[in-house]
Amino acid sequence: MAEIIILGIIISIVFYELTDISPGGIIVPGLMVIYVSQWTRMLYTVAIAILAYYIVKLLSARFIIFGKRRFVMLIIVSLALHFAINFILGLFFNDLSGLTISVVGYTIAGIIANNIYKQGIKRTVPSLAIVVCLLEIIILVLGQLGVSL
Repeated sequence: MAEIIILGIIISIVFYELTDISPGGIIVPGLMVIYVSQWTRMLYTVAIAILAYYIVKLLSARFIIFGKRRFVMLIIVSLALHFAINFILGLFFNDLSGLTISVVGYTIAGIIANNIYKQGIKRTVPSLAIVVCLLEIIILVLGQLGVSL
């Protein structure tokens, strides 16, 4: 698993250097590709990131939120959104065993939201999808060559 994350970091850096677009953060694609078989989890993470971005943008109109404060706020809001959604679902569904809604990583949605804040949704989300797809292709090709990651 560590090899996949390292490969993800390398591909993310190369992608950033070639396009000047961050694919949701340097470590995010490597972590997302681990969950590529759980596409709903990946979509949920991106949805939480987008919601967190809009909430912090609204809060920025009233409060001074920039730099590290904004980054921390995006992580906190994405965590709060995730837990609030799970709490609300728990109220309506007694047995959540068949309903698994979770983010890829607790801070990943905040990192994606921070990149969305810096470069916009139209650049961040597609670039994340491209890098995750590239990583998955590389992992599949390496697997066919007998290299296990």
